[in-house]
Amino acid sequence: MDSIKALEKIGLREVSRKTYIELSYLKLMADRDFAKLHRIKTLGFVKIIKREYGIDMSDWVAEFETYLEEQTENSEVEKEDSLTSQKWHINGQKRLYVIIAVLVLIVITTVFYLLLKARAVYVEDASSYTNIVIIDESLQSSEDNNTKSEEINETISSEPEEIIEEPSVQTPAKPISEIFIVPNLEIWVGAIDLATFKRSTYLQDGDIKLDAAKEQIVITGHGDFSLRIGNETTKRFNPQAMIYLHVQNGTVKQISEDEFVQLNRGKIW
Repeated sequence: MDSIKALEKIGLREVSRKTYIELSYLKLMADRDFAKLHRIKTLGFVKIIKREYGIDMSDWVAEFETYLEEQTENSEVEKEDSLTSQKWHINGQKRLYVIIAVLVLIVITTVFYLLLKARAVYVEDASSYTNIVIIDESLQSSEDNNTKSEEINETISSEPEEIIEEPSVQTPAKPISEIFIVPNLEIWVGAIDLATFKRSTYLQDGDIKLDAAKEQIVITGHGDFSLRIGNETTKRFNPQAMIYLHVQNGTVKQISEDEFVQLNRGKIW
């Protein structure tokens, strides 16, 4: 006889009274509504029924276990599908990030190339202008030398005994191309190239090199440092204050915060 039919023959209400198993739970077992049954709790009730009535419910337990195994397999499949979906989602996000990174790199490279090209044109124009000035100065120097030669010849003709010395030619000083900030302790320094308004920052306790060929403005975190320009070293700053500098034509000039903001198109940094 089927174990459930044996229970129904005794009466579910009577089984519930004797075993203290809830009548509603016995009805779920009798209806084989496995989805609402708890495994451990149900198997415990099966043992109680067998002990009290000697009914072998192994056939019913086999059906129950088969249902649970199928549910477990379905759950694992759903979990695997979920993990696969999540994996695809994550991989899609990674691909998107890679594409964005590549696009940003292309934009940065393009902008950097255009800035370099614009700077090369600017330097070439400046070089051409310098050559013109040098040619003009050479012509002027030639005219001056001719005038001086005529004056010397006239002097020699009128006063042959007087010795005329040639004026010494002075070589113009080599332009300063490097300026160093020499900190006494770690310092933050920000520099802005006024040709491109590109920013450069430094945080170190060693010498910081500035290109004197560029016109730029500089801001420092404190004033406890020295300036080395060529072979000269100067120190005339307030160690406790932020210092603003203007580098132009190989010279360094301390400026006010207002002057710095004005040169920086209205920005403090």
